[in-house]
Amino acid sequence: MIKHQVMLRAGCLHRGLLASMVDRFPEISSVEEFIRLRASEDPTEYNRSAWAPLPLAVWWDLVRNHPNMRIWAAHNRTVPPQILAELIKDPDWRVRDRVASKRNCPPELLEQLVTDPHDSVRRLVAGHPRSSRSTVAQLVDDPWPAIAQEARARLANWLSAEPPEPS
Repeated sequence: MIKHQVMLRAGCLHRGLLASMVDRFPEISSVEEFIRLRASEDPTEYNRSAWAPLPLAVWWDLVRNHPNMRIWAAHNRTVPPQILAELIKDPDWRVRDRVASKRNCPPELLEQLVTDPHDSVRRLVAGHPRSSRSTVAQLVDDPWPAIAQEARARLANWLSAEPPEPS
């Protein structure tokens, strides 16, 4: 129970930090501005590319027309779920890896990534706090032993955390 309360508080702190960081950085209004900020050597500008929100139309333009920026789109803390859903289709495993590592990755996207060909992506899915039991269960026989072991450990932890059946 205490661990759960600490995790809830940490989640609230994370959301509060995220909100304050996003408020610090004004919205990025164009793809060109995003690319310029990302390429900047000025830490303030570079950080803005990682924290500032973009209008949805700009997100779509960025991921559809600038494939070399897709990993940096996935890196942004405000990337919306519909853009993450597009990014998990990327042929570059590093883009899919970045999506799977996002704290706010939707469970349905993690479910889709469970069969990813790259072991790094599957390992992130196995250990992701938002992966469902059924998603993690699909990894218990993963060909990579570290993934299978992590999936089995998570399932065992879930089972041990369940309250006993009433008698």
